[in-house]
Amino acid sequence: MSADTDTADRLTVATPPPSHLLLADYLDAQRAVLLAAPITADLADPATVHEPVVAARRARSALSAHRPVVRKQSEVRRLIEELRWFGISLGAAAELREQSARLHAEVDGLRPRYLRGPVRERLDTYFAARVQPAWAAATELLAAPRYHTMLEDLTAEEGLLRAGVVPGLDGVDQARVLGELLERVRRRMRAVQTGRDEDGIDAATHALRKAVRRTRFYLESVHDLAPTRSTAAVDGLRALQDLLGEHQDAAVAKHHLIQLTREAESAGESTFTYGLLLQREIDRAARCAQALPATYWQSLRAVRVMADVHDVHDG
Repeated sequence: MSADTDTADRLTVATPPPSHLLLADYLDAQRAVLLAAPITADLADPATVHEPVVAARRARSALSAHRPVVRKQSEVRRLIEELRWFGISLGAAAELREQSARLHAEVDGLRPRYLRGPVRERLDTYFAARVQPAWAAATELLAAPRYHTMLEDLTAEEGLLRAGVVPGLDGVDQARVLGELLERVRRRMRAVQTGRDEDGIDAATHALRKAVRRTRFYLESVHDLAPTRSTAAVDGLRALQDLLGEHQDAAVAKHHLIQLTREAESAGESTFTYGLLLQREIDRAARCAQALPATYWQSLRAVRVMADVHDVHDG
């Protein structure tokens, strides 16, 4: 890290704000997005569903990073679990919608000679049978008492943080917190590298993605402690997360295409096109895996500096 960068951080934040206020501000920003979810959510525009899902992940990641607090407070653990429930439940419909759009676009890009059988019609039927009930469940979720209770709990936790009555949060060595998050990332990267079968590697890569995401969102929550270095670290993690997200999209698409192939076989239809699309997703996942080591080291360089980690031979 250059002297200019260190100087910029010192000038920007002469006296860093206390951790409990940083976390309270971060949770408040996510709560605002979650509160607007029933108004903005629209399955026709998956981005409107994606925003509250990411807000829930941000809040959960920021809270989860403070392990001593989580271990000591059952209320925080319960809030984390509720945020996880919300993100998974609301995100299911949008993820299906995105996969449908992805596979339809792949079909539209095929030459006519590679399109065998009623592929578009089967895609429509397959995803409609899954998207519609998932979206109905999401709509019910946003009107459910459990959703409103989660928001109330989030508001209450924010209030406690502002009052400075959450023990074990201030005085924490943020470099140590970041080091622990980075160690989680390392362990999961090793699991990817030692994976022996396709499904196992896909699962390990998805787990790595979640660890990277948690680290990134934690850094966002304490951005004002070292703004310049935090921005550089978050940008690096975002690049790695994007690559891992592309791999996960391909992994999920593979499972959909395998199921579509089975349904086409049962109906006596040609499975040629599904096989072609499946191979494309396999190749896409392989390209991501090939690019992962270099992206991993490049993306985590700034994070290692922030965590005061000097052992460049880890992993």
